[in-house]
Amino acid sequence: MKTERPVDKNMMGNEAKEERDITWLSVEDDRLRLSGFAFFKEDHKLERIPDRFKSVLKEVNPCLNELGVHTAGGQLSFRSNTSRVFIKAKITTIPNMVNMTPVAQCGFDCYIGDNPKDLRFFGITKFDTSKSEYMCEVVSKLDSTKMKEFLFHFPLYAGVIELEIGIDSDALITLPTPYEKEGKLIFYGTSITQGGCASRPGMAYTNYLARKLNLEHCNFGFSGNGLGEYEVAKMLSDIEQPLLYIIDYEANSGTNGRMVKSLNDFIGCLREHHREVPILVVSRVPYLMDHLDEITGTLRNNLREFQRGTVEKLRTLGDNAIYFLDGYTLWGDDFDEYTVDFIHPTDLGFYFMGKGLEPIIREILKEH
Repeated sequence: MKTERPVDKNMMGNEAKEERDITWLSVEDDRLRLSGFAFFKEDHKLERIPDRFKSVLKEVNPCLNELGVHTAGGQLSFRSNTSRVFIKAKITTIPNMVNMTPVAQCGFDCYIGDNPKDLRFFGITKFDTSKSEYMCEVVSKLDSTKMKEFLFHFPLYAGVIELEIGIDSDALITLPTPYEKEGKLIFYGTSITQGGCASRPGMAYTNYLARKLNLEHCNFGFSGNGLGEYEVAKMLSDIEQPLLYIIDYEANSGTNGRMVKSLNDFIGCLREHHREVPILVVSRVPYLMDHLDEITGTLRNNLREFQRGTVEKLRTLGDNAIYFLDGYTLWGDDFDEYTVDFIHPTDLGFYFMGKGLEPIIREILKEH
């Protein structure tokens, strides 16, 4: 069968050829800020799970090592007066998901602004989806007389084996404006946390929050595998300078009983290492089946109250740095319009998750 080319040229790839007057920078260039990879200094890999945990997790849940290669939450930032930016990348897979776009799964998007508070979406990698390597001009025709902030978000559901950023050879480049404060927001959860099913990486609610708060974050969303393993809590507790843990894994562990069995121990493991770091437990967002099936709705209500009760009990025991948020409050009554498949948010769903969480996280960080 003949494959038709899109009529609209904007729907086609725009892979670039090698051009003159371009300087290529690796992710370890000291003028770039790589963030979102908590263990990069340890292993020098664009992965979310450190090598020293892989043998343990292989025994507990081997899927975690596979998903840990996915670069969800990764960001690359800098300041420059370059008029254009290229990305050259080698990834671990070609796009193959029915409910996510190729750029969300395997590509990058770019935000640009005068400072971190006015970053605006500016472009994506439009690449040949039949290949696992590409070179794309992401932005062009920028004012080369002004220094600007550049922020690139990594793919949500693919690994990145190699990555280079291309800028004008005569452009200035420096580190970006520092974060609002040192430390990391650490998200743990399911496919929703990982970013399924945003249309591009920057629309995942974790990336949205990191931009709005101007903070580093690490995304430990594991699609289909947020099961509350104690070993994962131990891994998260090893991350330096945590600002806040956001725990949201009911979607994968509620119906199989694992959340009820694991939540206390998961929180307890974090508390063993970080007595004062705040923890926010978030119950899941609404599903359509909550309203169509009485058993599902009852279970969902019970799980929400279990999480709320767990947090309240810990607070009565003296832990004043733990909080609960009902995920139902993040979406409105028309929540059925916020997903791609009754479960995974579209950009609209992620936008409202981010908007709802932002003031709550700000308040928690203000208190601590």
